[in-house]
Amino acid sequence: MTADAPGPPDDEPAEPGTTNISGDQYNIRIEQAASPTPASPRQVAEQQLRRLQRRFARPDDLNDAYDTLAEHNIVFLDGAPGNGRTSAARVLLRELPRGTGIYHEIATVKEGRSPEILSPGLVGEEDRMLLDLSAENQDLWKQYHDRLLGFHKILADKRAYLAVVLPHPYADQLSPDFTGYRRPVNRPDELEVVASHLRAHGVTVGRPRPAPPALHEYLAIHPPMRELARLADLILEARKALRPGSTFMDWCDLAIAAQTARAEEVDSFVPGLRKGSQRALLLTVAMLHGAPADVVHRATALLQKLLDIPQDDRPLLEHKGLTERLHKVGATRDDAACVHFEKLRYDHAVRRHFWLNMPDLRAPLRQWVDQVLDLPQLPDIDHRRLVVRFAELCLATDQEELFRAASAWTAKRHSRVTATYVRAAAELLSWGVQNEDTSQDFRTQIYKWSTRPITAGLRLVLIAVCARVVSIHYPEQAVVRLHHLARREPLREPRARGVLLEYVAQDLRLQLYLLYRLSLFSPANLRHKEFDAQLFLDLVAVPTWPAHSFLRNPVTRDWLTGCWTAVFRHTDSAIWSPCVKQWIRAANSSDDPDLVHHALNVLVDATAGSYPALRQVYATARASLSAEQAGLLLSRIHEAQRADSAPRSTSQEGPQS
Repeated sequence: MTADAPGPPDDEPAEPGTTNISGDQYNIRIEQAASPTPASPRQVAEQQLRRLQRRFARPDDLNDAYDTLAEHNIVFLDGAPGNGRTSAARVLLRELPRGTGIYHEIATVKEGRSPEILSPGLVGEEDRMLLDLSAENQDLWKQYHDRLLGFHKILADKRAYLAVVLPHPYADQLSPDFTGYRRPVNRPDELEVVASHLRAHGVTVGRPRPAPPALHEYLAIHPPMRELARLADLILEARKALRPGSTFMDWCDLAIAAQTARAEEVDSFVPGLRKGSQRALLLTVAMLHGAPADVVHRATALLQKLLDIPQDDRPLLEHKGLTERLHKVGATRDDAACVHFEKLRYDHAVRRHFWLNMPDLRAPLRQWVDQVLDLPQLPDIDHRRLVVRFAELCLATDQEELFRAASAWTAKRHSRVTATYVRAAAELLSWGVQNEDTSQDFRTQIYKWSTRPITAGLRLVLIAVCARVVSIHYPEQAVVRLHHLARREPLREPRARGVLLEYVAQDLRLQLYLLYRLSLFSPANLRHKEFDAQLFLDLVAVPTWPAHSFLRNPVTRDWLTGCWTAVFRHTDSAIWSPCVKQWIRAANSSDDPDLVHHALNVLVDATAGSYPALRQVYATARASLSAEQAGLLLSRIHEAQRADSAPRSTSQEGPQS
C-alpha cells in the first residue's frame, strides 16, 4: 500500500480464535487463528480485508475510484479479467472510514423465497458492500443493473457504500446515470505485486530492475493476479528451502521451476518405480507431506493393505529402514522427525500425477483417507492438511465427491471415531466456503442440506460452518441456513435456534433481516409455522439499540403485526402472554412517547378477529400502563372492532393479488 493511499489508521481487532459447538459426543473446532479468544464474524471479515490491504499493489488511478466511492456512495469498477478487480473493490471498501456498519458481500444467487434483488433490507447504516458481477451472464447483469438506480438512493440515505465489479463484456451497457461513477482498474506493476506479497510476510526485496531472468520471463505472459499471489507464496517457500545467503534471484529460479517443471519431473520419475510398495510410499508422503515419520510409516502400511500390495515377509531386521526407503522416493526426514520431499512442491505434482493418471485409484484412496484420519497419532494440523489435499484432488475431477464425503463422514456412528470425522467434515466445508473457486457451490449445497432431513452430525457441522464461516462475508445467507436448520432440528436439541439468535443479536440489521423472513415467508408446514411464531418471540426479546427501533418505521411495524398475528394463531396464550407484557414494558420504558402507542397498535391489529386474544392483551397491558394509556388502548380496541364489524363490499370482482 502506498503511503499516500486514503484510509483509516491501523486499529484492527484482535486475531480471531476458535469456535466450539458441542454435541453429545464431540466438539467441532473450526480453527481461525491461534488466539484463545473467539472473534466475531465481523472481526474476521475486517481482519481478512486488512491482510489483503497489506499485500495489495495499488494500480494507477485507483485513488480516483476511492474518491468516487467516498463522495457518491457507489463506484463501478471495470477492467480486463485477471487485473485484480475484486481485490481492488475490497481494498477500496476497507479504506473507507469505518463507522457502525459492517463489510459484507451481496450474494448473486437467489435461493428459495429469498428477498428481491438488492432489497433495502440488505443495507444497514454505514455498511460497506461488495457486489461482484464480474463472472455473471448478461441476464443477471441486467436484473441487477435495473435495480441499481433505486438502490443508490438507499445507499445515500443510510450513508452506506457499494463497490460494483462490472462484467467486462457488458460494461459498456452501463446506464448514463452511472457512467460518471465508472472507474478503470488497470493492471498493476507485476513485479510490485510480488514484492508487496513478500513485504507482507516481512521479506523486503526492494524493486529490483530488471527482474531476475526467470521471473521476467514468467511475468511476460501477464498471469492473473491470483497466480502472481501464488507465485509469491512459492518464492517464500523457496527462500526457506535454500541455504542462508541465497539471493532473490535464487528464490525466483527455484519457485518458478517448482511451478512449471515439477509435473514433468514426476511424470518421468514414477514409471521408474517398479514396486508397488515404493509407489505407495511415494503417494503417502505426498498426501501427508510434513507429517511425523511414524504416521507416514503407518499410513503407508494401510495403503499397501488396501491395495493388496504384498508386505515384506522377511524377518523384521532384514527390512529396509524408513530413511532408506524414503531416499528411494526422493524424500527425507528432518530434525523434527517429519517427512518432506527434497524438491519444492514435489508433493503437489505427485498427488496430481496419481489422481489424474490412475483413475481407478481414486475410490481406494478415498477409503485410505478415511482410515488415516482415524489414526490416533495424526496431529491436528496434518488432519486438516489431509482433508484439504484430498479436497483439492476431488475438485480437479468430481466436486460432488466432496459433498458425498462430508455426508458420509458425519453419518458414522461409532462413538470412538465420530469426533474425528465430524471435524473432518467441518474442515472440508469450511475450506470449500472460503475458496473463491468453490464458495458459491458449497454455500448452495449447505442451503440444500439445511432444507432437508439430515443426520445429527451433519446438522452440527452445518451450524458451525454457517455461524463461523459463511457469516464472515455472507451474513444474510448464514441467517437463512441457520433458520432452516433450526426449523428442522429436534425440539430437545435447539442448537441452531440458539446459535441463530446469538448471531443476530450482534447486528441490528440481521435482526431486521430475520424479522423480514418471519413476516413475509410464512411456511406451509404447520410445525414450521409454530416454530417461526415462537422464534419471533425470542427475537423481540433480543436487546436492540436503539430499543424497539423497529416500531419507528411503518414498514417494519407491518412486519411486526404479521408476526404477532402468527403468534396469536399458532402459540398458546401461556406462552405469549408474558412476552406481550415484556413487549409493552420495553416500549413504555423508552423516552419516546410514540413508541408505546405504536406497540399497542401493533398488538391490536394483530389480534383482529380474535376476541379472546384481544381481551387477554388488554388485561395484560393494563398491568403495565398508566390509566391514561390504558384508556387510549381501549379506544383503539373499540375502533378496531368497529372496523372489523363494518359491512363488507359485495363486489363480484374477487380479491386482487
